[in-house]
Amino acid sequence: MHPAALPAAALLALLALPASSLAAGVSLGLNFSASDSTLANAGFIPPDTMGAVGPDHIMVLLNGRASVYSKSTGTLVGSGKSLNQFWTDAGATPSGSFAFDPRVVYDKDSGRWFAVSADNAGGANNFLLAVSATSNPSGSWKALKIDSDTANTRFADFPTLGVDKQGVYLTANMFPVTGSNASIDVTIMSLPKADLLLSTPSVASKSEFQIVGLSRGFAIQPAVNFSGSADNKSELLGVSASSFNLIRSDILNPGSAGATLTSPTTITRSGSNPPSADQPGTAANFHTGDDRFSANTVISNGSLWAVHSTSVSGRAAVEWLRINPATNSVIQSGIISDPSLAFFYPSIAVNEFDQVLIGFSGSDASIFGSSYYVFGETSGNTTTFSSVAQAKAGSAQYQFLDGIGRNRWGDYSATVVDPVNPSDFWTFQLFAPSTNNWQVQVTQLHAPVSAVPEPAAAAALTLTTSAGLLTISRRRRRH
Repeated sequence: MHPAALPAAALLALLALPASSLAAGVSLGLNFSASDSTLANAGFIPPDTMGAVGPDHIMVLLNGRASVYSKSTGTLVGSGKSLNQFWTDAGATPSGSFAFDPRVVYDKDSGRWFAVSADNAGGANNFLLAVSATSNPSGSWKALKIDSDTANTRFADFPTLGVDKQGVYLTANMFPVTGSNASIDVTIMSLPKADLLLSTPSVASKSEFQIVGLSRGFAIQPAVNFSGSADNKSELLGVSASSFNLIRSDILNPGSAGATLTSPTTITRSGSNPPSADQPGTAANFHTGDDRFSANTVISNGSLWAVHSTSVSGRAAVEWLRINPATNSVIQSGIISDPSLAFFYPSIAVNEFDQVLIGFSGSDASIFGSSYYVFGETSGNTTTFSSVAQAKAGSAQYQFLDGIGRNRWGDYSATVVDPVNPSDFWTFQLFAPSTNNWQVQVTQLHAPVSAVPEPAAAAALTLTTSAGLLTISRRRRRH
């Protein structure tokens, strides 16, 4: 079992902090198990764990499967469908054998859902972009195909999706099409949201930056931003292709046809890719990915929040960051780790009160692949996290090796703020319910009601969560 957290009084004594400095605990709401790998059309490896929440529904969109659930009961709405059928029904039948790498976001500003995938892996391919007709994702959608590379020498992989008041944003890593001698690159696309909300969605005014170079970062995440008014820019965050550094840039004038990109800025960081994660039995260790921001980055009260994987004491761990996007300085950062458990494929959500939920997978030699989360509250310049909690325990070993021997798991996950009640969070994580089977656990967390804080600049803080203990240390910002 996970080491028990120390009682609050012991934590306070160890930290010599007033009670108000420690985050109050969240309470568990709806917590149900959704799609798994035994479902028809859902046996893809990895599933690419992805979900979002609207006013009345929950959508789980995976490699091979699209499902909608009741937000109040967690029951399946309809029977679900294959990911390919989802796109075909929306009007964009995938090229090649299948669509892959899905993302979905509910946009509370427009009351619509946006989804993206790529198709025809390994060959000339397309972004598949869809918008729902209403706030009900089990209803109709309209989808478009967007050529990922007009030269057809590279194909889009690992597409990402960002949304704000002005636009919808897509990026992808671009890999050489079989037989071409193209290099690895990235593509960025800005789509005015107003055009996508038309009765017939249009991308005629898109601004497309094809093959912009790895100097802008790898696996770029465009931010999800539902805070404040339109600021005429969209924030991008990627990782260096050759180091642990971060790369920051913006899309300017994203609501128009003439969007432009700012020059990239490097944010110097140190770290290393996470090692594989142990699990009980003889199954291979879990592949835990790399240092990319595999899940959405988010803007809250002017700060850019992000989370990714790193290595701590030879185990996979989670690093979170709060960045000032105007100055590209790291306001805060922290590590969530454990003396035994490995944590991997994290995702983050931040509400208007700067309360934070981070969800992730975890395992070790005595704990099967399971779903975990940690909750934080922010006061001014300091975010304080509670101890790690388990949302759903795995109960069996899992192994499906890919062509190069990796035991693939999730590739990414999702954590979101409820669009109706900002004190509610939802996280979509994997666990292993039976031998060689993955399943998505959808977990609702009720956060304590807080006053809206006033964020301000401060020296960077490192907060480390370890076996229920919180330790705080200061470190110099690196430029």
